[in-house]
Amino acid sequence: MFYRFNKSLSFAAFFATLSMLSATPFSALIEEDVDIFLSMRSLAESRSSWAGHPFAAVLEDPGLQAFFEPLTQAAEAFEKGAEAESATEVLENEFGLSWDELFELFPGQTAVAFHNLPELLLQQTERPDFVILAEYAGQPDQLKALMQVQFERNAESQKALNPLIEHSLIEASFMGETLYLDETFDGESTYIEDGYALVDGVFILATPEARLRTAVEAVKEGPDAPLAEKAAYLRSREGRGRGDLELYVNLEAIVPPLNAALIEKAMAGGMAMFGISAQSLDAALSLKSCQAVFFDLDLIEEGLRSHSGLLYREKAGLLTLLTYTDAPLPEARYVPESVFSASISNFHVGRMLAQLETLLTTASPMMHTLIDAQLQTIRTNIGVDLRYALLENFGGDIATFSTLPGDTRGEGAMLETEQIFVLGLKDAEALSASFEALKDMLPGMREQIETREFAGETIHTIRAGGPPQDSAAAANTVSYVITRSHFILCVGRVSGLQEVLSALELGADGFWQTARAEAWLDRIARPAAVSRSYVDLEKLMLPIFQSIVQTSRMGSGSTALTMERIPKDLSMPFDLISETNEADDGIFSRTLILKREVSQ
Repeated sequence: MFYRFNKSLSFAAFFATLSMLSATPFSALIEEDVDIFLSMRSLAESRSSWAGHPFAAVLEDPGLQAFFEPLTQAAEAFEKGAEAESATEVLENEFGLSWDELFELFPGQTAVAFHNLPELLLQQTERPDFVILAEYAGQPDQLKALMQVQFERNAESQKALNPLIEHSLIEASFMGETLYLDETFDGESTYIEDGYALVDGVFILATPEARLRTAVEAVKEGPDAPLAEKAAYLRSREGRGRGDLELYVNLEAIVPPLNAALIEKAMAGGMAMFGISAQSLDAALSLKSCQAVFFDLDLIEEGLRSHSGLLYREKAGLLTLLTYTDAPLPEARYVPESVFSASISNFHVGRMLAQLETLLTTASPMMHTLIDAQLQTIRTNIGVDLRYALLENFGGDIATFSTLPGDTRGEGAMLETEQIFVLGLKDAEALSASFEALKDMLPGMREQIETREFAGETIHTIRAGGPPQDSAAAANTVSYVITRSHFILCVGRVSGLQEVLSALELGADGFWQTARAEAWLDRIARPAAVSRSYVDLEKLMLPIFQSIVQTSRMGSGSTALTMERIPKDLSMPFDLISETNEADDGIFSRTLILKREVSQ
C-alpha cells in the first residue's frame, strides 16, 4: 500500500516536468466568483529559497528555541498523553514518505479556493465549499495508494467519534476521468463528504461533489469566466512580483451577504430610534463599492518583498474617510535616527472628520441637526467654535515615530517606549484657545496639567498617578505642544517631545534624510506616494516577546515563559520599509524587509 518516491527520475526530467506543469497558472482554472484564492507559485523553488534564507537562520537561533522550549515541551507532553504522532511520524509511518519525497511529488503550484465563506461565517451552512489544486509529478498508482491511506485514517478517526458512521470509497467516471468519492453514512443520511481526481498532472481535492466536477471540467476545458481574466484580479497583478505566495479576497462576492446581515443586525439593535433606516445605513457605508483585497509575497535573497492593496469601483461610504492630499509627503526632519518605527503621510485629518460627519448625516438626517446643536451649545457656553478649532483645523500632513531608549530589558521594558504624533495645523491660535476653554469646562482638569518652557515652546503635561520616575506612570504620561504650524502629542516620557522641539529649532536632517532611508526608497518609491513607514524589526522583537510572555500568563495553565527567557543576543537585523499610493480605483502598497547589511 505504501510507495516510495521513484529515485530513478532524473533531475532533468524532474525540472522538465515541473516546467510543463507550471505553464497554466491556477488562477486560470478557478471561477471568477471565488471568495478567497490562496496559491503558491512553486513549492520546490520556495523550499529551496527558504533553506538558505536569512529568516530561516533566525528561526534556528538557539536563544529563540530556548525561549519557546516550555511551549514545545507542553505540546510534546500533550501529544504523548493523547498518544498522538508528530506530523513527521505520521508522514513516515503511515504514508511511507519523507518530507523531501513529499515535496518531490508535489513540486509546483498549489492553490486553495473557497466558495461559500459568507454562508459559513453566517452559519447558514455546515459544510464548506472549496477546492485544492496541486501539481503532481509522481505516478497515478502512487497517488491512489496515498489517498487510500488517508481515506482509511479519516474513516477510523470519525468512527471513534461516531460509531454509526460508515465510509465507502467509490469511483465515478466524468469527462473521461476517474473521480474517487468518499461516500459517507452518518447514521441518518448518506452524502459525498469529498472527493479527488488526477487530471493532466493536477491533483484535485474538493467538496462537495459538484465542486470536484467543476474543477475537473476547468482543468480539461477551462472555466467560462476564469479569475485570471477578471478585471479586478488583473488590476491586482499590475506591478507585482513573482507571487511566491498570493492571496486574493473577492470582496465583490463576500461583502454583499455580510453587509446585508450586518445591517439587519444593526437595525434589530434599535438604530431606528436615531432616524436610521436600512437604506440610509447601506448608503452611508457603501461597502458594495469594494472589489478586492490582495497580497503577494516573494522570497528574495536579502529578505522579503510584498505587494498589497484594496480595490474599489468608487471611493464612497467608509472609503471616503481615506482622505489624502496631492501635496508632497512631509519631510519630518525632526524624526531622530534612533527610531524603531516611523511613518509619514499626507493624510488630511480635517477632511476625514468632515467626511465622517457626512457619513453620519447620510445614515441619519437628524444627526446633522444634533451635531450642530451640540457645537452651538459649546460655542455659547465657552465661546469657542469647535468645528473650526478642532474639526476643520488639522491639515494634510502627519508624522509618527516611536523610540525605545537603549537596550532596555525586563518586565517594564515596554513602558520605556516613547510615541510621538505630529499633525499639521491651519490655525494654531484657535486650537490653543479651544484647549484652554476645555480645561476650564472640565472640573479639575487645569490643576492636573503641568507646563514648562522648552526651545521657545510651551509643553503641557498630564501625568498619570505615581512619581515621574515610575515606569508605569511615565508610560501613561501625555504631553502636547502647539507650535505655529503643528500639534505635537507625546505618549510616554517627555524627553522624546523635547528632542523633537530641539530638532525643529535647529532644522537639521533626521531619519528620513539618511542615506539608508534613501537607498530603501530607491527600490520601492513611486511618484505621488501618500505614505511611507519604517520598522526596525530587531528592536520591535522585544515588545513582541514581552507580549507573548504576558499573553501566556493569561492562559489557564503556566507555560513557564518569563521575561528572563527573552533572547538577549537574538540577531534579527532586518528593516521593514513600505510605501503606499492612491489611485482612482484603489490603494496600493509595496513593502520590503531587508537584512540590514544590504539595506544600509
